[in-house]
Amino acid sequence: MIRNLDLAQLRTFLLIAEGRSFAEAAELVGRSPSAVSLHIQKLEEELGAAILRRNARGVEPTLAGERLLGYARRLLALNDETLSAFRPAERRPLRVGATQDIAEAALPDLLRRFARDHPEVELTLRIDRSLAVVEAVETGALDVAIALHRDTPANLGTLAEERMLWIGAPQWRWRIGELSADRPLPLALFEPPCSFRTAALDALSAAGRPARIAVTSPSLAGLRAAVEAGVGLTVRTRHSLAGPSLVDVGETLGLPDLPTAAFCLYARRDEHRPEMADFLELCRRIG
Repeated sequence: MIRNLDLAQLRTFLLIAEGRSFAEAAELVGRSPSAVSLHIQKLEEELGAAILRRNARGVEPTLAGERLLGYARRLLALNDETLSAFRPAERRPLRVGATQDIAEAALPDLLRRFARDHPEVELTLRIDRSLAVVEAVETGALDVAIALHRDTPANLGTLAEERMLWIGAPQWRWRIGELSADRPLPLALFEPPCSFRTAALDALSAAGRPARIAVTSPSLAGLRAAVEAGVGLTVRTRHSLAGPSLVDVGETLGLPDLPTAAFCLYARRDEHRPEMADFLELCRRIG
């Protein structure tokens, strides 16, 4: 015969074992003091051992009761966690941050999948530089972010690694003669601090290739406009190669190899909202 412990009886026992009186425990569980006494009696019958004893100061666990405490706490914690996971989402938005690359490449599909399962959850989005969205997670201004790798306790791990590319307009393939090794390579880059900017300048410096900043922009749209106009080259990942207007020109122009960009998932580890857990899982699957 299958035997099951009664969670209501375990909760009553835990309240009393942790210092509550029978009257206080009865009020907390919404039962009468006599029903609470019956809870303890039935639990002792099920376990075949006395779990509470009276002394001059009141009631305390027996040795068997002390053994039961750890099991009771774990069972009740799992019960409460399970119920919490299936409660309707709190009436507060899920605040999501992402870099501009991710916003264009992966975010639309991610949001579509999340909205399908959680149509009642309001989303607020912040598209910004990696440093900005990671710091926003750390301060509690954002719940979740996808950004370039940074060493922080909020980093939950790498979602994807992408090779950085030298990106230019197609006409750059025919301007090789204008880009002799002794002429500064015109670049279109984000304002510092920026991992792509640092990677580009470091790679060119190590290769002994002169460079100049032709365009500085705070937005990906600004960089794309400058690159499409042929004003300069930029460094991004394959996500920026949207349509025929931008191409990988690194090999054609004999430019140095670039490092890999690691896109990571960030969230506060003390948050346990069910809809947030689902969003994190979707991020991991897409990554």
